[in-house]
Amino acid sequence: MNEKTNQISRWSKQDWILLVVNAVIFGIVFLLFNHQLPDIVGSHYNINGEQDGSMSKSNMWLVYAGIGIALPVFLSVVKNIDPRRQNYAKFSGYYMLIRWTISLFIHGAFVLMMLQNLDYDLPFINIVIGGLGVMWMVIGNRMGQIRSNFFVGIKTPWAIADENNWRSTHRISARLWVVAGILMLLGACLFPAKWLLIVLALGVLISAGIPYIYSYLLYTRGKKTQ
Repeated sequence: MNEKTNQISRWSKQDWILLVVNAVIFGIVFLLFNHQLPDIVGSHYNINGEQDGSMSKSNMWLVYAGIGIALPVFLSVVKNIDPRRQNYAKFSGYYMLIRWTISLFIHGAFVLMMLQNLDYDLPFINIVIGGLGVMWMVIGNRMGQIRSNFFVGIKTPWAIADENNWRSTHRISARLWVVAGILMLLGACLFPAKWLLIVLALGVLISAGIPYIYSYLLYTRGKKTQ
């Protein structure tokens, strides 16, 4: 194992900062809301923003801790088992941005859910879809920096197998993710909740479906020129 791989495998200072900040945010939210919430809280909402599922308050905090703290930790260590882990050094700043962006979205979503349970009249679905749109734009803006790996990015079989395909696919994906994010944000601002499932589906199609097809077309074009 070379020196660069050893460097990637270490738990870095930035990883500790992310873990501590997520734990502190969780602790603050717990102190602010735990005594106000009922024993049974709403945990799922339909496309109209109406509650259609519930769980105990204690289970809600466990789920929040698992997603808000454990998931970012998982993303911090998963690169160490990637067969192409040496490539993470080439986009380490962007990979950290992904983890921070996801973390902040998770905290925001749980705080919003708690406010709903405290009877704040908020457009729950619109705020969530708008937040997703912002996250899509932030993550997509620098997606062209991702280098070949098995956990992050548009991992089509043709992109995994060919470095040129990977780079081209992620360059166009960066633009498409920003477009999809803008679409979701505008949809959340302009349309009622019942229409946002269509907006979300269209955003996913633009950001995932089109890059997949594009990667395959690059592959077939390469086969024809051989």
